[in-house]
Amino acid sequence: MKKMTCRELGGPCDMELHGETPDEIMHKAGEHIMQANDEEHAKVGKKMEEMKGTEEGNKWKEDFKKKFEKAPEA
Repeated sequence: MKKMTCRELGGPCDMELHGETPDEIMHKAGEHIMQANDEEHAKVGKKMEEMKGTEEGNKWKEDFKKKFEKAPEA
């Protein structure tokens, strides 16, 4: 199991997220962003929605997968 922070995923805080796969951490990050009740997380959530299905979003996802491989074990 790997661990990454919200900040490592482009978010504004240091909450740790744990997962076995990149998709699991991305899913948990999405839940975290939606549950957070502040403007900074809301901005990140909006940006993520705008990037879905775009070239920029696909590049972000590929870069994230590389970061996931280097992330420390939880």
